[in-house]
Amino acid sequence: MKHPICILTIACLACLLLLTAGDVYQNRLKTEEYTFFEDGQKVWLYGEITDKEPKSNGLAVTLKNAYTDQSRDKQFRILVYLSNENSCQIGDKVKIQGKMKQLQDKRNKGMFHQILYYKAKKIQYLCNGSEILLLEKGKQNLREVIYQLRMKCYHRLFEIFPKDTAAVAGGILLGIKTDMEEEVKEIYQQAGIYHLISISGLHISCIGLALYHLLRKLWGSYGVSGIVTSMFLLFYLILCGNSVSARRSVLMAMIMMGGWYLGRTYDMLSALSLAALILLVDSPYQLYQSGFQLSFGAVLGICLVSSELTKAFGGEEKWKQAVFANLGIQLTTMPIILYYYYELPVYSLLLNLILVPGMSLLLTSCIMALGCSLVSLTLGEFFGGVAALGFGAYEKIADLSLKLPFARIRLGQPSLLGILCYYLVLSLSVWVIHSMNQRKQEILETEQGAYETFGREDNWSKAAFFTVLASGLFLCVHKIPQLRITMLDVGQGESFVIQEKRHVYLVDGGSTDVSQVGKYRMIPYLKSEGIEKIDGIFISHMDSDHISGIQELLEYAQKGEFQIEQIFLPKIAEKEENYRNLEQQIQNQNIPIIYAARGMELVGETLKIQILQPKMGKSYQGANEYSMVFQLNYREFSILFTGDVEGQGEAELLEPHILQNVTVLKTAHHGSKYTTSEEMLKEVQPKISLISCGAANSYGHPHEELLGRLREAGSMIYVTADFGQVTVETNGEDMVICNQTTKWFTIQ
Repeated sequence: MKHPICILTIACLACLLLLTAGDVYQNRLKTEEYTFFEDGQKVWLYGEITDKEPKSNGLAVTLKNAYTDQSRDKQFRILVYLSNENSCQIGDKVKIQGKMKQLQDKRNKGMFHQILYYKAKKIQYLCNGSEILLLEKGKQNLREVIYQLRMKCYHRLFEIFPKDTAAVAGGILLGIKTDMEEEVKEIYQQAGIYHLISISGLHISCIGLALYHLLRKLWGSYGVSGIVTSMFLLFYLILCGNSVSARRSVLMAMIMMGGWYLGRTYDMLSALSLAALILLVDSPYQLYQSGFQLSFGAVLGICLVSSELTKAFGGEEKWKQAVFANLGIQLTTMPIILYYYYELPVYSLLLNLILVPGMSLLLTSCIMALGCSLVSLTLGEFFGGVAALGFGAYEKIADLSLKLPFARIRLGQPSLLGILCYYLVLSLSVWVIHSMNQRKQEILETEQGAYETFGREDNWSKAAFFTVLASGLFLCVHKIPQLRITMLDVGQGESFVIQEKRHVYLVDGGSTDVSQVGKYRMIPYLKSEGIEKIDGIFISHMDSDHISGIQELLEYAQKGEFQIEQIFLPKIAEKEENYRNLEQQIQNQNIPIIYAARGMELVGETLKIQILQPKMGKSYQGANEYSMVFQLNYREFSILFTGDVEGQGEAELLEPHILQNVTVLKTAHHGSKYTTSEEMLKEVQPKISLISCGAANSYGHPHEELLGRLREAGSMIYVTADFGQVTVETNGEDMVICNQTTKWFTIQ
């Protein structure tokens, strides 16, 4: 049997998917052990520190066998954030006071899946530590020694390099990115070369194999060279932060050296499979991490795709071989990149061809600079000059590529079915090309009819290759309902996205309890839907829980991430400071402002929007009272957006001939009992009521009094605190209500 380890790995992966995929994609990961502590609960934790990681504002420590006075029979693995990075050592038994934080489910499409990420790391809770007490000093610990060496090396980088270069070098050599500018990270990530400034298999291979071949020349022994190199790689693995790609690379390097020692031929595919088995046995949920998938996917692309493309089309010319070798990796990892990042960097293939060859030189320069600085700081700075110039050039090249036309294509998150179809076509096409390559080899060996047959074989290979390129369309196919209205879960705040065929509108966007709600909740959803152009943003009023995310979105638009056509603001007589500040921010970007008041109508091909509030030129006592209220009509479907309207604003809505029956009501002010009166409900009689509020918020939203009124009105109620993102899809007659994982029902 050929490749038995590969077959075993495939069988294990299939079993693993059957056992875990349902829980992952149905958001069923939050079991009892993840809900023992409440959010914000103050505790004294007891436990042993097993790991440390520097952070920009302190230190993150991992406690194993952690417990409290109330939970001595239950032990947890908890990640604690501390402000003092020198307050403890690995191996110490400590007592930490802090506030517990439950890991979050994926509340919106595109949102970071926090609980899945930390489950792969075997972490059950996060904790913000405020005080730490040493209970028992740990014995001298190798991991602590390595950590201290890691930090000394990191601080030394800032002595021999300029700050920006030192931060990048810290990411490449030590896996520390705390001081790297966000703008620099974004440039490398958006250009598709982020792996160049991260600990990756490329760096491990350069360091490990160089050391192994040096030792072989010195000692001549496969065994001694392999053992010493393996010990060094394991040491370096801990030193650089123990990332998935680094672990994969170290395991494969050790398997390779073991094979050489035994006199066996190294099979990259078998080594990759064995490395995957080892890592997944340790932590099965790593399978769902983007880092794991990209690292193993890239090597799989080299093994199966790049090798066949290079044989078929590379020829004798080195540049062609390099192109098809890199293209194989790109074709293999493209669905993974789209699934997690929603965009394709168009020039990444060209950038990798230009920049990857120079990485070994830059890496060597960094190592030489760091090593020489131990003898002489001046000597270290001399060797570091090459790296400083190189990294500066790399950043400029990457930044320049992003300014070229069509630098990134935002396609949105592909469906799992589309990804499956793509990989099926890729596999079949690679099999065809492999068969043709084998056929050509057989003909060369027999030397019969080579010219004529090569023509046919090459045509088959070309057809298979272009079939792969065409199959990329599977990744672009998205279900586009005639009208989709999504209430995002933004915590204690509000944000709606309206998608009507090619048009996109936003209604509010902000939060008071989710930091950077635009960056972490709103923008990921927009990108996952492939949205670049926003036809209009309706801002009901200027409270932060309705505009904080919009202000972030404006900053992203200024950088070219989004195109905003126009913004609708309520037309009122007196503008408070928040209103004027937002108005100025919009004007600074030359985005047209439309001031909306009662009587205004916006009519499109299929949509009709009627502004019901505020009254033109009226003065109101507060922002809630002047909230913009409008009704959206689409054939037989209608939805009423109410902002936080209350008091005088709601009273004016009850004037004759203003309100009418609607299909869906966006309930005002996050479900406050002081809004949405019985009189108003009698006028609108909604089938569905949507409420946006944060779980366990300090206001008690939604209030039971309001919920009672909605039930009496016969309305079905959906609250983001309970369900996360809630989506309404309609063709103007039938209506589907669902969240990310569940379709509740269809109304006809």
